[in-house]
Amino acid sequence: MSRTFPAVSIDLTLLRTLFREEWRLHAQLFGGRRFLGFPAIIAILVAAAAVGLSATGTSTDAIVTGLHVFVFAFGLYSGTAGFAGSDMLENVFGDLSLVLSSSTTLPLSRRRLLGVFLVKDALYYGVLFVLPMASGLAPLLEGAHSVTLPLAIVALWGSLFALFVAGMVVTVAGIALRTRGVPGWVLAIAAGTGALALWTTGTHSQLWALFAGDGAAGTAMLTVSTLALGAVALRVYDPTYSRPSRTATDRFATLERALPLASAERGLVAKTLLDLGRSSGGFWKPLVSTVILLALVAAMVGIVGEITGIEPAPGIFFGGVLGLSAFTTYNWLTQFDRVEAYLAYPVSVEAVFRAKRTAFVLVNGPTVALPYVGAVLWFGATPRDAAVGAVLLAGYSLYYYGLTVFLAGFDPNEFLFDAVRFATFTLGVAVVLVPTLVAGFVVVPPSWPITLALGCSGLLFGAVGFVLSERAGSKWERVYRTG
Repeated sequence: MSRTFPAVSIDLTLLRTLFREEWRLHAQLFGGRRFLGFPAIIAILVAAAAVGLSATGTSTDAIVTGLHVFVFAFGLYSGTAGFAGSDMLENVFGDLSLVLSSSTTLPLSRRRLLGVFLVKDALYYGVLFVLPMASGLAPLLEGAHSVTLPLAIVALWGSLFALFVAGMVVTVAGIALRTRGVPGWVLAIAAGTGALALWTTGTHSQLWALFAGDGAAGTAMLTVSTLALGAVALRVYDPTYSRPSRTATDRFATLERALPLASAERGLVAKTLLDLGRSSGGFWKPLVSTVILLALVAAMVGIVGEITGIEPAPGIFFGGVLGLSAFTTYNWLTQFDRVEAYLAYPVSVEAVFRAKRTAFVLVNGPTVALPYVGAVLWFGATPRDAAVGAVLLAGYSLYYYGLTVFLAGFDPNEFLFDAVRFATFTLGVAVVLVPTLVAGFVVVPPSWPITLALGCSGLLFGAVGFVLSERAGSKWERVYRTG
């Protein structure tokens, strides 16, 4: 007992420290006190989406299921946070003394520290993000106007939270296997094969009903399974693992000569492409992000179609939604880049932003084209629907890019948690996307008037995005020059 209590005390002290530092980091990076409004914005957005979907005939069960799918995907992404120190943080900040690195200076094992860190992440994001999502569905829950509503929200949050943690643990388990020498492509093939087998055999419905659709019993079973998998993953994880060294050839000159651009722009574009290619995941990262978005949207379409019998026009629907991948693609292009680094060179900030736009077009074009073609072929879009969807995909991608770069500059990932700028971004997206999705659901297949209207919308908002990206350069040049 004398050895157990000090260990628990150390874990609790470390957990409090991690919570405090996580909050301080978010508050300092993402708008200070404005960050306090971010959970409220999440709840409002979920409520608006839920009420809107309900008004179009989508059942409450379908909406709740869709939110569960989204939370699970969010958990899969969040599971990588505990391992960011070995890659992203070092690339961005260099050598720093972080709390996550305290196992090198304190009598703490790396596994134990990682376990505490993952517990912190689960609780922190479970309260700050998942709880507002559950609260946003309050208008649709049973007893929405009775005293039992808080209990219904807590029950929904428990189900969502369990699935969120399960997503985290699945990712942690995959990374743990990587530290034992299992190649990433083997894990990707295994995951894809398993998902395909579950989908084609219909087993996914049974598993979903067992873990996410069986009330408290399903949540308890999922929790026990998640804890068991998490314990095994931490035991398998090799704390001494480090990425093998790589030898990079001089590809800059070759890449620069291959770009059909003016000489003044080629170097800046080549640098951006080379930074992306040499980062972990390389050029596959934007494509993987888009495919994940495609899979989530396709799953939602399938769920809504099974329950309500309403299926959207595939070209319009996927063309509008896949354009959102412009945000993640731009984030990858600027992940390890800062405008301040260019101020010492004889190039203008506007030229840097123009080069980023060119690099975005070169990367995002094939990144969204391949999944879009696959979606329209899989769902059997008509030629007219596929054509107008392609126009929407191109135009909306440029619009979302222009909106992102105008609001966020080189820091798109940071402004997500700034309540004011995130609300502005969300409104800018909703103005374009909501009418498009409504048209895609209401008129199937699209009539000629709808086709022409949507085609003009894609061209118009594409032009707006181009203008925003042009003005972003001069705007952020003033910001960086004046401090």
